[in-house]
Amino acid sequence: MSASPKLLLPLALTGMVGGVLVASSQRNLPLALDVLMPLGAIFTGLFLVSLLLKKEVVKFNDDERLRNEVVKRYRSSFIGAPEKRKEEASDVPVTSKVAEPERKIRHGQAVEEAVEVWRNEGDPN
Repeated sequence: MSASPKLLLPLALTGMVGGVLVASSQRNLPLALDVLMPLGAIFTGLFLVSLLLKKEVVKFNDDERLRNEVVKRYRSSFIGAPEKRKEEASDVPVTSKVAEPERKIRHGQAVEEAVEVWRNEGDPN
C-alpha cells in the first residue's frame, strides 16, 4: 500500500499539469492529448482515496495478524488427532477418541484476549 500513493501522486500531477498546458495552448495539438486532464483527475482521486484508506489497511493488517496468532496458539494447545489401534480379536483398525473438555468460545473472544495480551506486553514492532 505504501507504493501506491507514491506512484499515484506523480501520475496525478503530470496529468493535471499536462492537461492544463494542452487546454491553454493556442497550437493545434493532437486530439489524443486532450485525455491528459481527465486522466490527471482520475489519478488525483485514486491518490486521495489511497491516502484515506492507508490507516484502515494498517489497522486491518494488525487485526488479521493478531487473529492468526490466536488461531496458531489455540491449535497448538489442541490435544491432537485420535489414535489408531488394532483390536486383538480382529485386524480391523479401530479409532479411539481422546476425551477433551468442550470449549465454548463466543465469536471474537479469542481476538479480544489477544488484543489484551498485545496491549499489556506492548507493541513488538
